[in-house]
Amino acid sequence: VVRVLDGPLAQGIGASRTQYQRCEDCDEATCQVRHMMLEVRQAIAEVLDNRSLAAMRDADNDDFPAELTSQI
Repeated sequence: VVRVLDGPLAQGIGASRTQYQRCEDCDEATCQVRHMMLEVRQAIAEVLDNRSLAAMRDADNDDFPAELTSQI
């Protein structure tokens, strides 16, 4: 659902799996920013791929501020 509504999970085009674009300013193999963004993208995917809408609906939302709970 998130991917459909918001697009790629990656925070940068060099880390995107679906809309990847090579950065002209750096060497992909040694670019630490790209490697970090790949880790960020993977962490986001891990959370989203292992959580269902039903699980979110049924979760105990006591740990969330009220303004966030109303948006879930």
